[in-house]
Amino acid sequence: MPATETIDFEHEFEELVRELRALPTAASDSVRERVRALGEPAPRRELPRLPSRRSLLVLAPVCVLALVSAAVVHGVLNSGAPKQQSFAQPGAVGLDERAAPALVPEHAGVAGSLLVPPTSGRRQDYEASMTLRVKDLDALTDRTNEAMRVVRSYGGYVASVQQSTSAGRPGEADLVLRVPVGHVEAAMVQLSELGTVLSRQVSIVDLEQVLRQQRARILHLKLFIARATEELKGDLPADVRLRLELQLQQAREELTRATGANKATLDEAAFSHVSLTLTTQKPAAPAQKGGSTGRFERAARDAGGFLADAGAVALFLVIVLSPVIVLAVACLAGLRAYRRREERRLLAA
Repeated sequence: MPATETIDFEHEFEELVRELRALPTAASDSVRERVRALGEPAPRRELPRLPSRRSLLVLAPVCVLALVSAAVVHGVLNSGAPKQQSFAQPGAVGLDERAAPALVPEHAGVAGSLLVPPTSGRRQDYEASMTLRVKDLDALTDRTNEAMRVVRSYGGYVASVQQSTSAGRPGEADLVLRVPVGHVEAAMVQLSELGTVLSRQVSIVDLEQVLRQQRARILHLKLFIARATEELKGDLPADVRLRLELQLQQAREELTRATGANKATLDEAAFSHVSLTLTTQKPAAPAQKGGSTGRFERAARDAGGFLADAGAVALFLVIVLSPVIVLAVACLAGLRAYRRREERRLLAA
């Protein structure tokens, strides 16, 4: 660049600087009034911020510590001896009684009021089962023979008996007894005195409706057989006679089956079905109460179960809410990126 042009450029720059310095620096009154009329600017809304890494590093151990503390408290509060609850439904037809072996003495009598007696005047299918514990193998044989004598004394009979003894295992005898329904309650009371009652169950099914249907079917078949026999004595076409003879034969066969079923139902109603099990199995040793080791183990087990349940709930929530969480994080990240781009655009302008 020539020296003359440089001098002219510097001269023009100095003139521009002097003109700018000569401009008034204070705003005019009209401008000030217009600015006041605009009022205060609206406060800028801050977008929600994601927790910083430092906050997460602090919150994560705090949450874990709170969860572990809750598990320890839960385990300590529930480490006592388990409570047992029994529920009874009065008036039920089926009865299932289970007595704790340690609470029932050997050869203890059982009151007959604990049994559900059959309903007098109605035909019923009465089934009962009972498990008794006896002292040893010699007592097992004696009590088995005594049970059979008790049943025969009430007019019943032994349908089957099976006794098994093997080394290292408790002996056991299974008896299937048929007792007249009218004496089943007394027989059950006497049988329960042969040992310690471990379990007892009674089931009663009413058979009156079944017997009425069977009698009605037998009567219908007998009437049909009588009418068909009379018709066959007269003059009938060959095809009609053949068809009637086939129907008569089928009706007689069905009458035989219906009569047998009715007899079996009457037998079920007359004799009850009693399943008796005798065993030499010893009762389990009662758990020690108040032991510090057992209490600590129960507390640790309960605390572990609490943590496992909490983990399962947390995993379930993560699986269910993961789409919502991903969408929320994406929205927040997009809003933050948009805000930064707007700030950069304003700074560039």
